[in-house]
Amino acid sequence: MSADVTTLCDCWKLQARQASKTLYATSHDRPVVWKGETYLPGLSLNMSSLTLNGGLAPEPADLNGALDAEALTFEDLRAGIWDGAKVTIYRVDWQSPAEGDWLWSGYLTDIEEDGGQFAVKLASVKSDLERTIGRLFSRRCDAVLGDARCGVDLDTAPQAGCDKRYATCRDIFENTENFRGFPHIPGNYTLISGPGEKRDGSSRGLER
Repeated sequence: MSADVTTLCDCWKLQARQASKTLYATSHDRPVVWKGETYLPGLSLNMSSLTLNGGLAPEPADLNGALDAEALTFEDLRAGIWDGAKVTIYRVDWQSPAEGDWLWSGYLTDIEEDGGQFAVKLASVKSDLERTIGRLFSRRCDAVLGDARCGVDLDTAPQAGCDKRYATCRDIFENTENFRGFPHIPGNYTLISGPGEKRDGSSRGLER
């Protein structure tokens, strides 16, 4: 889009996770049709900060504005309908709606109300990269005592709790075949240990 365009507006698409609700709002004072979807005026938003970068760190943003859109009500906010909603922001030329581009995507992370105003905080989609997916490699067991992965019969267990250590699984429960940790992972000091030293962070079976 040309740098000297002065007929630009922001179009916001909010998609609720907990309900089949989608809000289309624009900063323009008239409806704007962008990619076959109609964005309605009435939701006045003011971004205090929106940082875009090429890195992988999440980009936080703060918004504040007035609730004038029929699709967005305090009742829904209080019910948590919009908690974690997906937000997509486009920059569109309202005089030529075919001209536009994606600007930012993220999620609503927090919403606060103050009279007839609301304030929301956003986190970019890069925050998905911070989620733990799959298993963590740890020398402690990640199963729950007595669950299907553990296999210990709680009715005959010698004690009620487990500290997740390999030695406990071996000596107390005699259940090493179902141990769900990695007790032989090298510790932090492996690379700096000298000849004959055994200080690798209590790994390789040294944790008793």
